[in-house]
Amino acid sequence: MSFCFIRTYENHNCLQIEFKYTKNHIEIDLLSIRDLKESLETTFKRIALNLRKRFENLSIDETDINLLDKENQIVSLETKNIDAWKESYTFRIKDQEFKVVLNLPSVKKLNLTKVLIAGMPAFVKCEFEGDDLTQKIIEQKSIFKWYLSNTVYEPVDLIEQESNKKPKNLSINMETITWSLIDQGVSKQMIYLNESCENRLIKVECYPKDGQREGIAVETVSVSPVLKQIDKDKLPMTQRHMQTKNLLDSNSIRVVTYNVLANCYSDTSLAKTDLYPYCPLEYLDFKYRKILLINEIKNYNADIIFLQECETEFLEGDLRIAMPDYTSKSKVKGERTKEGEAILFRSDRFKFIESFDIGLSQELQINPIFSRLWENISKDPEKKKFIADRGTILQVAQIESLENPGHHLLLANTHLFFHPEADFIRLLQSIVAIKYIEELKLKIQRKNPDIKKLGVLFAGDFNSDPPSQAFQYIFSKQIPISLMKNEDKDFISECDGHLAHSLDLGVYADFPFTNCIGTFEGILDYVFFENDFFELTKVVPLPSIEKVKENTALPSVYVPSDHLALVFD
Repeated sequence: MSFCFIRTYENHNCLQIEFKYTKNHIEIDLLSIRDLKESLETTFKRIALNLRKRFENLSIDETDINLLDKENQIVSLETKNIDAWKESYTFRIKDQEFKVVLNLPSVKKLNLTKVLIAGMPAFVKCEFEGDDLTQKIIEQKSIFKWYLSNTVYEPVDLIEQESNKKPKNLSINMETITWSLIDQGVSKQMIYLNESCENRLIKVECYPKDGQREGIAVETVSVSPVLKQIDKDKLPMTQRHMQTKNLLDSNSIRVVTYNVLANCYSDTSLAKTDLYPYCPLEYLDFKYRKILLINEIKNYNADIIFLQECETEFLEGDLRIAMPDYTSKSKVKGERTKEGEAILFRSDRFKFIESFDIGLSQELQINPIFSRLWENISKDPEKKKFIADRGTILQVAQIESLENPGHHLLLANTHLFFHPEADFIRLLQSIVAIKYIEELKLKIQRKNPDIKKLGVLFAGDFNSDPPSQAFQYIFSKQIPISLMKNEDKDFISECDGHLAHSLDLGVYADFPFTNCIGTFEGILDYVFFENDFFELTKVVPLPSIEKVKENTALPSVYVPSDHLALVFD
C-alpha cells in the first residue's frame, strides 16, 4: 500500500495532503493545501479537479474518493478536515489505496557548513517540520550519518569557496561518487574532520525519527572538498587549550569572556578597507571565522561563557549545535542591530532561574536612583540625545548550582560604547549597570530568603583600559572625579555620593592587551568577580603580542576575532 502524508502546522488553519497517484505506469506527486474547517466533500472535489488536470482523459469526481477509518467504515463527507484525517486511516481513490500518515517526522532543511577545514569541527544545520517541541524531539531522536568521498579532488582555493559558487577547477559528477561511512549517531550534528578528509567531499544523511516512527531520509553534500588542515602550532589557541583539556570539579568554575566580532560588522566596506585592511578577505569572512570560533570556544571546556557581538544566527544556528551541553540566553541590542550579548552555561552544573536584561539608556532615564543625574544631563539637549540614543544593553541571568542547591549566581554581561573619546559615556553606562546589579541582588535576596549565596560575575567588553573612568568606578566603588573632564563634572554635581556602590569586585587585568587591531592595542575586556564568593586560582595566558603580530594584528588566518578570549578558573 502507498502512503498519503498529512501535515498540520502550528498557528496555521490548514493542512497539507500529499500522495503519489499512478495511471498507465505514470506516477505523479499530488500536493494540496486545504482549510482545516473545510468539509471532506469540498476537499475531495478539489483533489478530483487536480487529478483531471494532471491526467488527460481521467474520468473522476469526488464520488470516487473516500476516507476509511480503522474499522474500514467510510468517514462522512460532511466531516471537517480537522476531525477527519487520522493516523492509519485509509485514503482511497478508485482502486488505489493510501495509508494515512499524520505528521511523519520530516526534514525541512539540511545544510552543511559551507567552509570545511581538516582538524576543525564540521556541523550540519537541520530544520524539521512541526512546532518547536516536535522539532526538538525529532532533533534529539534522529540519526545522522557522515560520509567521506573515496575520491580525492584537487585542492580548492578558499577565496573561490568564500564566493559561494562552485569552484572553477572542480568538476564532479555526483552520481559516480562512492562514499565511506566515517561517523554516525543519534543527534550527531557535529564531528571533527581529521587529516584524511583533506580534499574530499563530505555527505551527511539525516534519518528523522520521533521515537516511534522514521521519516524519509534527506542528504546534503558539501559544495567543495575539505580544506587542508591548519598548522596547529601556528594557532595561538592550541597552547591555551592544553591548559583547558578537562572540565573542572564541583568546587571550581571556568569562566570565559569573548567579543567574537559580529558578522554584521566584519562584512562591511569599513571593516575591509579601514579597520582590518591587513586581514585577507577570505579570513575575515564569517563562514571561515566561525569555524575557528567554535573550535576555540568549545575546547576551553568552560562552565560559564560570556559573549559579546554575538548574533542570534551564530548562537542558535551554530553554537547550539556544536555545544549541546550548554544552556544559552541572549539579548540583542535592538531592531536595527543584529548582534548583542549571550551567556552560556553548562546544563549539567547549573539551571536557569530568570533573566533581568535592560537597556542602559532606558534605565538611566526611568530608575529613580538616577533622577538627579538625568536631570543634570537633560540640561544639555545635545548630550541628552546622544546618551538616550545609545543602544548599549546589560544582559543579566540568574542561575542556580545543581551541585550546591541554594547557591545562585548573577551573571552580568555588557559591551560598552566604543568611541575612543567617550570615556564619560562609558562611566555613565558603568554606573547604571553596577547600581542596577547591586539593587537587583538585594531584591532577589529579600524575595528569596532560601537562597544561601548569591555571587556576582560581571563580564564583557568594556572598551575601557584600567586607568579609565569606567574601570576605576567599578573597581574602586566611587566615581573617579579626579579623572573626569571639567565639563563632565557638572553632570555628576550633587549626586556622586549616592552613586557609589557596595559591590566588592576583584578583577585580573595584568595583560599586555586583549584587543589588537592595526591602529590600537590595549586592555578592554574583563571579568569582575565578587571577592566574598570567588577566588581566582588560574589565568590561562594570552598569546604574546609578538605571536599575534606575526600576522600584523587581529583578526587573522589564525585568530577569528579582533579580541582575545579571556579564560579564568
